[in-house]
Amino acid sequence: MGLALIAASALYAYEVFHARPRMAYLGVPRATDWKQPRTWTHVLRNHGFMLGYSELRGNPLWVTFALRQAAHTGATHRRPGHFSADWRNLTRISPEDYTRSGYDRGHMAPNHAMDLLFGRPGQLDSFLMTNVVPQKPELNRKLWERLEEAEFDHFARLFDPVWVVTGPLFDARTERLKSAFRVEIPDALFRIYAAPGASSEPRLLAFVMPQDAPGNAPLDRFLTSVDTIEALSGLDFFHELEDAEEERLEAAIAADPWGLQEAARLPGRFASKHRRQTPASSSTEP
Repeated sequence: MGLALIAASALYAYEVFHARPRMAYLGVPRATDWKQPRTWTHVLRNHGFMLGYSELRGNPLWVTFALRQAAHTGATHRRPGHFSADWRNLTRISPEDYTRSGYDRGHMAPNHAMDLLFGRPGQLDSFLMTNVVPQKPELNRKLWERLEEAEFDHFARLFDPVWVVTGPLFDARTERLKSAFRVEIPDALFRIYAAPGASSEPRLLAFVMPQDAPGNAPLDRFLTSVDTIEALSGLDFFHELEDAEEERLEAAIAADPWGLQEAARLPGRFASKHRRQTPASSSTEP
């Protein structure tokens, strides 16, 4: 019994003090108020990305990973034909929970990035249901896809690495999938980018995209501050920054270093393919 306790304590210490910090930038995201159950998560590490999963909401509340220029090269694997339940998910959300819901199974850590950077294991982990939130098809297949393309084609070429933190946002009114009461529907999605500075302070860029955002809208229409996302999500990001620096950087909206104007109005590469897909009332999504 004593040896088992020592082993369990050692594993816990390794997870909290070594493994998790290596997969997050400037601190693992945390709740600003631990007394709010809707912000409680348990942390799951995967090949290439890490997330905080809410069993109460049936969503990952945050997902984080690092993009590098290597994402632009190398062979890709065939896209998996289905999503998979995650054995670590206590409520056992399944792919079928989204069928005929009117919502896509929206990746947070993208299939393409995880495949190129971490191979088949990363790609398969991105198809776990713990990496999925309900997204309206117009958002998932157009605007959100365009943002994911911008992060590869522009941001990751300007900075190496680019850290990404992303997830859903909910308002005070709780709405759940008609096909699965365990899954809450977000009202918007956020995505934060952080570029570490070798000899300067980090650069931050943040977006909030409502579920009803038009697919052809310019990306810069949805710029916001990290402070705003923290207020909406109840989460604290980059908390290892010195307090004064964190306060200043997270309050700012500074898009110029990211070359956003170059990418803000570009069409998605796969838009024509998506138009040929069946409606979202089926279980099809990109």
